[in-house]
Amino acid sequence: MFFSVTTIEVRKGLKWHAATILFLFILLLALVAPVDYTPLENQPFYSRMMNKLDTFQLETYPASQPTKVGWSQFPIVPDHPVAMAGYRVREKFIDVHDSLYARILTIDNGSTTVYFISVDLLLFPPALKELLIKKAKLTASDFMYFSATHTHTGVGGWDPTTLGEFLMGDYQETWMNQLADNIIHHMQKAKDTMRPATILSWEANGLKYVVHRIDKTGKSLVDGKLRGVSVIREDSTKALLFTFGVHPTLISRKGTSLSADYPGVVISELHTEYQYSQFLAGMMGSHGVAGLPIYEFPFVDLVGKSLAKNILGAEQIPEGNQLLIKTGHIKIEHGPSQLRLTKNLKLRNWVFEWLTGPLTGEIDVVKIGDILFLGVSCDFSGEIFKDGNFEAKASAVNSKLIITSFNGEYTGYITADAHYSKSAHEEVRALNWVGPYFGKYYSEIIEQIIGKSSQ
Repeated sequence: MFFSVTTIEVRKGLKWHAATILFLFILLLALVAPVDYTPLENQPFYSRMMNKLDTFQLETYPASQPTKVGWSQFPIVPDHPVAMAGYRVREKFIDVHDSLYARILTIDNGSTTVYFISVDLLLFPPALKELLIKKAKLTASDFMYFSATHTHTGVGGWDPTTLGEFLMGDYQETWMNQLADNIIHHMQKAKDTMRPATILSWEANGLKYVVHRIDKTGKSLVDGKLRGVSVIREDSTKALLFTFGVHPTLISRKGTSLSADYPGVVISELHTEYQYSQFLAGMMGSHGVAGLPIYEFPFVDLVGKSLAKNILGAEQIPEGNQLLIKTGHIKIEHGPSQLRLTKNLKLRNWVFEWLTGPLTGEIDVVKIGDILFLGVSCDFSGEIFKDGNFEAKASAVNSKLIITSFNGEYTGYITADAHYSKSAHEEVRALNWVGPYFGKYYSEIIEQIIGKSSQ
């Protein structure tokens, strides 16, 4: 009898274990899938995007008056400690080393008004963009162009998704609504203070501080230029808009002091000559800061002052004071998300969407005279820019190309395709949410937009 009972128990135990294993296997199949390596040209989303590009045209606004420029800014630090965004979860900031700002530069040619809006945050929050589109009373010809500094020592609490609240703290709805209302107020203030102005373009060398974060062999290309526009108004006041493609990660990830990182130092240093300066994150994907002996603020000051010196010494090329402006948005088509867990396994799309919402992105286009701004919904790599020879391609159609990141939607990192199957670096493995071949995909899209902008 004893032997018989034990056998029954063993059989029951084996059945239970088998059922558990089967359940876990089914659960795994429900959560995880193989990465889709279907060639880009055979993907339905690729065909949809190419068809969309065929008919894409920018809105054209000839100048009906001399170009006018205005600006405004305001601090955005909440009146109570909240979580910090960037690196690991930090429950709250302890103090403010240097304040965080929202900045608005307004350019008007009599036919359209363009608002360059940036915030000293990790991204331009999608929720904030939605609030501004909903609340701002703009005309059909007005255009908002968004970016962020991408500081990793800024405020969190701006992402209401499951993943967003896990990584960056509880969503601060009241603060976000206040921030949207204040941006709208300062957009109007910038417009009210516009004055006739001459626009100038410039480039400066920042290669000394650029290193490739993925490829340590030195074989991969990096983009080391600071780019931007400057403004001289008829009352002699001056403003400057600048970009750079290096991550603002010069401060320890253990830090609990808010800071705009090196972009804030550059802006402070430029104040000796410019009444207003504004930073838009450039092509930062795969680009880190070189020569980093220590973290923390002494090196932040060193880098910021050096970059500001290079900007102040750059040749200024007049673009004119009565400029044609072109604007446009084009939504990026995506397939199912491909957030990888291993080299060849990814989260299924339904899990990704439960965590962070569906993939949505667009490219925003503003052309002022010959200066062509493209704002993308990702952390875009300067290596793709260099591999695609986009500077020369833009120059061939008399355009000066400036690509910026974090335009109010976010689809992760877009890095060169050569790294996708070879590198286990976080940027390639965990933070690419779209899958293989997207370096080529973005390259084709950008090349076509450059051509469209010259028509």
